[in-house]
Amino acid sequence: MQTKILPAKYVMKTDDDAFVRIDEVLSSLKGKPSNGLLYGLISFDSAPHRDKDSKWHISAEEWPRDTYPPWAHGPGCIISRDIAKFIVQGHQERDLQLFKLEDVAMGIWIDEFKNKDQQVNYISDERFYNTGCESNYILAHYQGPRKVLCLWEMLQKEQKPICCE
Repeated sequence: MQTKILPAKYVMKTDDDAFVRIDEVLSSLKGKPSNGLLYGLISFDSAPHRDKDSKWHISAEEWPRDTYPPWAHGPGCIISRDIAKFIVQGHQERDLQLFKLEDVAMGIWIDEFKNKDQQVNYISDERFYNTGCESNYILAHYQGPRKVLCLWEMLQKEQKPICCE
């Protein structure tokens, strides 16, 4: 992430199997804070999976607390430039620790940003779907190449977000 080169207000992270309506992302960002922003499908009260058979297992040694700080579900989120710079600098200076769940890691790092007396605006939007596609999506997850092409064609033809089945 090159926060020193790009003069962007925001940075968006998405999975490679997510279809993102960039037009709607840009429209949705209008009027949102340009500092201290985490925007996506936010989980405000989640706990680590302690079941050793879980794909998302986290031991008490890896995360001793009972809950995670707020974090945005993995298929996509947007952070403001100040948070991006904080994370890049924190990793360059080895101040931030890696965590094996990248979406939760972002929440942990943003919590550390907040602990430096920075305000964080957590804005959750249900249109960031993390389990597939629903009409009126901003982001549809688990979309293979054929579905991505179909979603694009439907958006062009119908001029509104319609899922492909």
